Amino acid sequence: MAVLTTLPTTPARVGAKQWIALASVLLATFMGLLDASIVTVAAPSIQRSLGASFGEAQAVMAGYTLAYAVGLVTGGRLGDLYGRRRIFLTGVLLFMIMSAACAAAPTAPVLILARVAQGLAAAVMLPQVLAIIQSSFTGPERSSALGLYGATIGLASIAGQIVGGALLAWNPLGLGWRGVFLVNLPIGLAAIVVARCTVGESRGPRARLDLAGAAVLALALTGLLLPAELGWPLWGWPVLLAGAGLLAGFGFLERGRTNALVPMRLLARRAMVRGLGTVLAFYAGNAGFFLLLAYHLQAGLGESALGSGLIFAPLGVGFAVSSLLGKRLGALVTGTVLMVVSLAAVVLVVIAVPSSSQVVWLLPVLALSGVGEGLVAAPLVGRILAGVDPADGGAASGVLLTATQVANASGVALIGGLFAAVLGGTPGAPGSDFGRYVHATGVTGVVVLVLAALTGALARTLGRGRRG
Repeated sequence: MAVLTTLPTTPARVGAKQWIALASVLLATFMGLLDASIVTVAAPSIQRSLGASFGEAQAVMAGYTLAYAVGLVTGGRLGDLYGRRRIFLTGVLLFMIMSAACAAAPTAPVLILARVAQGLAAAVMLPQVLAIIQSSFTGPERSSALGLYGATIGLASIAGQIVGGALLAWNPLGLGWRGVFLVNLPIGLAAIVVARCTVGESRGPRARLDLAGAAVLALALTGLLLPAELGWPLWGWPVLLAGAGLLAGFGFLERGRTNALVPMRLLARRAMVRGLGTVLAFYAGNAGFFLLLAYHLQAGLGESALGSGLIFAPLGVGFAVSSLLGKRLGALVTGTVLMVVSLAAVVLVVIAVPSSSQVVWLLPVLALSGVGEGLVAAPLVGRILAGVDPADGGAASGVLLTATQVANASGVALIGGLFAAVLGGTPGAPGSDFGRYVHATGVTGVVVLVLAALTGALARTLGRGRRG
């Protein structure tokens, strides 16, 4: 049995074993992020096969992302309390089991329940990855490890649409959409086998899990995220306000608790607060940009889902490559400049270039955008987590990933809503001519550009107050 030790502040010299361990946890990261997007491509097939309504098809996608966001902080804290390696392996195993359950689902309601459970498993699994990186690496090696983490995010961001489209087109063994869930089984098995042999155990001081805090935070995040995930139904605003009230109540509940789910010392650090603000601007802009560009490509230019994914591929590749290079704070600011330039170029291409030539012009511009985003992502994670108390590594990772999910949901809701309003109709519905998509994409693209500039302004503040 592995010996549980407090997460060290200065790990021993990094050797081959730590790098192999990193590969195993990044493999699980790829699997979890892939599953968030791959189902989007399969949604029409799922709807037809199971005779599901459009609302049920939405719930298949929203159930995963919502459960994942709601459980991240608790999942991270579980690793702090009971061992990050142990909780990581448990999360991967649960993820595999629920992937098989999704593939075997006979009806839409069963699939929705399995997707919710799968999202909770991801929330147990993924916060441990950053905590394990923090415990296993230091100095330049940690920067390199975080760069590989960023590269994994970049590859996963493009792989969902490409792998999903390829699986549906290939249809191995006649599995249809069920194959997009079964692909997780060999990936998860490889991650477990390698991690069991290479990942060392670490945790913070023993304490009881703050069950009251976990329950209140789960309800608060559900209230904040559910309306956006379900397309803002009439009851969305009261639920949103209730979620905000519960979040304030959670902060009051956690003050002074020795076993707080989110130790207030984390949020007392200026670097953490500034970093989370940067995360919100960065990921809200990215999520909104991906949404409006996907609609422009598919509904405006008439590209298929797979074709749209291939057009996004240069962005993901640029993200992955530059994540390996963006190891310094200066790269973070440089990345935001590249984002602003590339987004301005996207708006210019959409407005000024004929529809027949837009894809050709967009490919290099999207590659530049990906380079900028990759230069931001990895240094931003490193800066936020730098100086965090080793005992709080999992909780800090959970808070960071939760902020990312809140930003994604907010970006899709706000920028998507603005896009629909400027378009003057439902995006993707018949009857909207190309000129209206040009106008809507151009206007909302400027908003995304402003968020990129805001990310740069906030990133500059991360160079101050390094002591937290």
